[in-house]
Amino acid sequence: MKLFYRIFTALMLFVIAAHAQIQKITYTTAGKQLLKLSRISPAASKQPDKISLDGTWQFSADINSSPADKNIQVPGEWVMQGFEVKNSVYAGYKKSFEIPENWKNKRIKLRFDAVYSEAEIWVNGKETATHLGGFTPFEIDINNVVKWGGSNELLVKVKSESKADSLASASTYAVHPLGGISRKVYVMALEPVNFAYADVKTILDQNYENATLSADVIIANEQNEKTNNLTIKAELFKADGTTKVTEKTTVVNNAIARAEYLQQNISFDVIKPAKWDPEHPNLYLLKLSIFQDGKAEDVITKSIGFRQIEVRGNRVFVNNMPVKLRGICHHETMPLRGRSVGDNMWEKDVELFRAGNVNYFRTSHYPPAEELIDACNRLGMFLEVEAPFCWAENTDVPAGTEIYQTLMVDQTLDMVNYFRSDPAVLTWSIGNESGKYKEYFKETAKLVKQFDPTRPRNFSQYGPDADEGDLEITNHHYPDPTGPQTYRNYKRPIVFDEYVHLNAYNRLELVTDPGVRDAWGIGFEAMWENMYRTDAVLGGAIWAGIDDTFFLPNGKTVGYGTWGPLDGWRRPKPEYWHMKKIYSPVKIKLAGNWNNGKVAVELENRLLFSNLNECKIEWNLANESGLITADLKRNGKTTANVSVSKKPLPTDKMTIKVYDPRGVLIDIYQFAVVPTVSDVTTVTKTAGQPWIYTQSGNSLTAKNGNLNVQFNLINGDVEQVSNNGKPVWNTGTRLMVLPLTGEGRGTQMTGESQQFDPFTDVCKNRIVKEIKMDKAKNGFTVHVTDAYSEASGTTSYIFSADGKVKIDYKYTIKKEINPRQWGLVFGLPNNFQELDWNRNAQWDYYPADHIGRPVGKALLTSANDVSGPAGPSKLPATPWSLDRNDLGTNDFRSTKMYINFARLSNGISSFKVNSNGEQHIRAWKETQGIKTLIAGYSNMGAERFFRGHAEKMDRPLKSGDIIQDSITLQLK
Repeated sequence: MKLFYRIFTALMLFVIAAHAQIQKITYTTAGKQLLKLSRISPAASKQPDKISLDGTWQFSADINSSPADKNIQVPGEWVMQGFEVKNSVYAGYKKSFEIPENWKNKRIKLRFDAVYSEAEIWVNGKETATHLGGFTPFEIDINNVVKWGGSNELLVKVKSESKADSLASASTYAVHPLGGISRKVYVMALEPVNFAYADVKTILDQNYENATLSADVIIANEQNEKTNNLTIKAELFKADGTTKVTEKTTVVNNAIARAEYLQQNISFDVIKPAKWDPEHPNLYLLKLSIFQDGKAEDVITKSIGFRQIEVRGNRVFVNNMPVKLRGICHHETMPLRGRSVGDNMWEKDVELFRAGNVNYFRTSHYPPAEELIDACNRLGMFLEVEAPFCWAENTDVPAGTEIYQTLMVDQTLDMVNYFRSDPAVLTWSIGNESGKYKEYFKETAKLVKQFDPTRPRNFSQYGPDADEGDLEITNHHYPDPTGPQTYRNYKRPIVFDEYVHLNAYNRLELVTDPGVRDAWGIGFEAMWENMYRTDAVLGGAIWAGIDDTFFLPNGKTVGYGTWGPLDGWRRPKPEYWHMKKIYSPVKIKLAGNWNNGKVAVELENRLLFSNLNECKIEWNLANESGLITADLKRNGKTTANVSVSKKPLPTDKMTIKVYDPRGVLIDIYQFAVVPTVSDVTTVTKTAGQPWIYTQSGNSLTAKNGNLNVQFNLINGDVEQVSNNGKPVWNTGTRLMVLPLTGEGRGTQMTGESQQFDPFTDVCKNRIVKEIKMDKAKNGFTVHVTDAYSEASGTTSYIFSADGKVKIDYKYTIKKEINPRQWGLVFGLPNNFQELDWNRNAQWDYYPADHIGRPVGKALLTSANDVSGPAGPSKLPATPWSLDRNDLGTNDFRSTKMYINFARLSNGISSFKVNSNGEQHIRAWKETQGIKTLIAGYSNMGAERFFRGHAEKMDRPLKSGDIIQDSITLQLK
């Protein structure tokens, strides 16, 4: 009978193990309250005994009706690989793997970093676990179901649709089902006595000089008997892993029974550790070992950083320094992979945004892959890690129920458990833009604080009262320019962790004029400067970091749109340079011209943790170069004299490059240090040959030397102007009063046609009332009085024999219009496909391919295929500025604001606008040829989430208002 009971008990243990859900461990907090945590073995991905299961799997779109016989790649989404799975149907993934013989005495765990969004895990025909939640890792003990020395079959049943998907609104958000094994998968072998949990905290002393390192660990006994004579050893190394700093060994006083856990702490002092912050991402390596009877059992390593976070009043301090967050909202996104990121894109993202002077990512709206966190630790980037909840109030999860525990509590605590030792994690966000704080989030927020009291919490919301005053940090999405002033004396720190939304939904404007992307920088700069000077404003995260557009294999384009300073291919867009310049923590201004071998520059240090002397500041001018150094603490300003022995030419520019303490190029400045001298002495010209006038029917021709003007006496149009027999102006002019429009067929791209007709409408229903001509021998003058539905007035032309044309216009508005641009539109020959310009730009230096550069040349076309509003659907080899649609390249068709001159040409003949720095030009291709708008007014566009900032440039027109301007052309 005893033998029977032993066999029965063994069988029952096997059955329980084979059908167990995710293992739970109990964590005791400082307040002696208990938390039940899903077991996620620490540092598992660094285990030496590990087999990756990434790669090719067998796939079935319906595991209940068809075998898994199609190839699919893991990690990945099935939709992005061309598979269609019906709503709420389980797809099937199959993979075979072998367990090495030398793992036989170890404990075998199966780790999924993410499966979206509901999964059943079967090993060798036995269901071993289920998991609900698409963005958090989970781990399964499969020791009792694997075969040793033979093939094992892993079956994963995956359903995209679930309450986890609904709470995250993630498939709705991405406009396609996210179903699939979306992050890495592996099998690992642990020693029978192992670490089930390890968290490392660093506590700095009152002088923020020395530290105490405290490691909370939970030891699991998964051997067949109780433990005996356990010790824990902690060894701290520098980042190289070989230079030991200190070590400590602690005896575990209590034996651990079979299948039980024991929580233990090991702490020790560290003298003057190099502290971690984004400007100095100093890491150490902590090695934790378990010994039993003197023999090493489990060994894990963790990269750690010494840093301390405190909230004092309405400011957040890190290592006793108040921080200001220069952030972006980060989605895990790739155009051909969806939310399943590959190609080490996490590290590339951190590198790109770090170079753009971003010091803070918000992981909207879900916890990221560990690869992103690891990159932020190493490269230097604060993180706000967000729980996977977005618009959650639309899903029913009653408090106190099992589904509430599984979805709200477990997913939140899994996030904290997974990342709580990482120095880059600055704050926890318990959810995004969701109602029902009290019903859904108050409990999870309390548990987060209980579990991790070292970090502040945030509820990422539309307004500051959404958390009922509960959390350490409050929030406001999309504040208008008065936001900093509104919160100047707020009691809590406030973060605008969605703000200055990029142009995205006003697609009609964007496909017509990418210049609104360049103009965005004007509003952003004003907002950031106010935020920077407001202590209570912790900072903000631009919405968003990367375009969220997906090109499905069926040819459809879906997603929210082109809202990133980087496009989905990670190419910088115009906004990236504005972000880099506005967020720049080292400001340099020219403080004087070159004088007696010196050039004075003003330096400002906005770095959070660094003296300016930690930066490398290089200058060069003509054939001279050197370094600028200054002992300048945070928020300090000083003037430095740069020695330049030889007087530069007016065309020589002083270029200054700034590298931060990490060696990252964070800014470039360029100054003209010697003024341009021009002789404008008026020279009396001798009388030229007289104008000759001929009329044929309704066409009048005025000719003087090489200049030939054809004018239509019926419609008051310039029919053609030629110089040296070459046409330089074909048709026009027409008045344009182009209204603002945010039209974009909704906020999301849902797969239907995304073609937009050009939004280049001139004023309608033109009626010419009077044409007056002065056919003088020394000049040809025409005055055309006309009326449109929108305005009426007069345009006057004065043609000179040297090709100069002076155009004055004055119109009275007849109805209310809030314009995006107004001015005159000219028609030019089809071969005028080169645009060059000189303008007063927002910054003194730009990359050579930036559409807003002060001096440049743009071509109508490029070798790129024509693409739609979401940009190219294949990885491009050229800069964003060369993407094109039917109107021309992004560079050619974008408005160049505040021009000094601009010229359209075919390489021989040209149509040049000489301006005063207050006008704007936009060119585009139409069927009949090239059109160009010479605008007296232009603004930042109609993106609705940026309107509060953009409207500061608005000039609404009402009936009776007058618009007028003068245009000077030079035709050659």
